[in-house]
Amino acid sequence: MKIIDKGVTGNSFMDFATPSKFAKKALYYCSRFGHFYCDSQYCIARDSLDLFLLMYIRRGALTVETQNRVYTASEGEVVFLDCRFPHRYYCKDTVEFLWFHFGGCSSIFYAEYLYSQRGVLFPGDKGMEQDFISVLRIAEADIVDEHHLSLLISRILCRLASAWQYSGLAEGFLRPAADFIRVHYSESVSLDDLAEQCRISKPHLIRSFKRSLNCTPHEYLLAYRLRQAKHRLVGSSASIEEIAEQCGFNSASHFTRAFRTNTGMTPTEFRKLQF
Repeated sequence: MKIIDKGVTGNSFMDFATPSKFAKKALYYCSRFGHFYCDSQYCIARDSLDLFLLMYIRRGALTVETQNRVYTASEGEVVFLDCRFPHRYYCKDTVEFLWFHFGGCSSIFYAEYLYSQRGVLFPGDKGMEQDFISVLRIAEADIVDEHHLSLLISRILCRLASAWQYSGLAEGFLRPAADFIRVHYSESVSLDDLAEQCRISKPHLIRSFKRSLNCTPHEYLLAYRLRQAKHRLVGSSASIEEIAEQCGFNSASHFTRAFRTNTGMTPTEFRKLQF
């Protein structure tokens, strides 16, 4: 369709989609999308829009203002914008970018999580660009494969999260702590022990765990102990008391409470399951 928005030039295109009721309830869905070439007159300002926006910058740069911060997105970078907040984006020279508005599924949680990690700007790559191209191609079709479209949007979000979460931060800072837990989980493991292994302060350790693994060191240790306990419950005849001791819990009752909180069932009930 012809675009009359100020600053949109050249071979730009934009289109709209009408997601099904099922897609709105169960999938990620795309509502509008396009491929824009813009000059210095391009500027979009909104108070609020109940959707989310993903943009892949192919050439040039785009300035984005939201939540009292200013970002400059350059070639090869991705913008993930929570449009529920007031926002503005504009071009100071020229820019080419792929974009789509989307919603559904766990969009809100991804938006909040990713913004807490690094704001709205993320590194992209050719694989990411290809996913954007595929989203636009599928969304533009007369018969839209909503499941494939949802999968592609999910993959883009996963790439954004994984590129940050499983970066060198986790390997560099946290690998010594993870290795220590793997060897000593049956013993008493303190925050001091883990910080010493990583050679960083306790506050730094906690921040690094939460930022990279979405949990505290204690939660990571507990999850590892419960994982080992599950192996013993289904792979041995050891008593609940013995398994609790072997996995670092100070009592069978403590083990049972932690297990129930995590799984919704007691260790005995879990042991009776068939896999």
